[in-house]
Amino acid sequence: MKKMLLIEDDKQLGAMYAQKFRMENFNVIICHEGTSALEKAKSEDFDIIVLDLMLPGISGIDVLGMLRADFKTVKTPIVVYTNYGDNFNRDKCLTYGADEFVLKVSSTPESLCQTINRVIAEKEIETI
Repeated sequence: MKKMLLIEDDKQLGAMYAQKFRMENFNVIICHEGTSALEKAKSEDFDIIVLDLMLPGISGIDVLGMLRADFKTVKTPIVVYTNYGDNFNRDKCLTYGADEFVLKVSSTPESLCQTINRVIAEKEIETI
């Protein structure tokens, strides 16, 4: 079973996606803000991190930068999942090291699961 850190400030949306991810055989840990997400990411090993950009306290972009700057999480695959689809945010996330940038408005839980599984598979191939 793959372990996922889901960082989503919207508790209802987070619960809905966590249920879908669990049906896809993921062990899901949810954090609703940046500080607790950073602490959790540094204290446990995850196969994938799904990160919203709009978070209370520390922004998702800042969380992404801190995750990529930490030796423990630098290689953990990160999928940014957001409604902020402008080129500035997309380019910044990819520059900071996001493995994929997905717009909430143009994806379904199923398509997000497919993206997550693809990103994990690509990272596994890189480590061979």
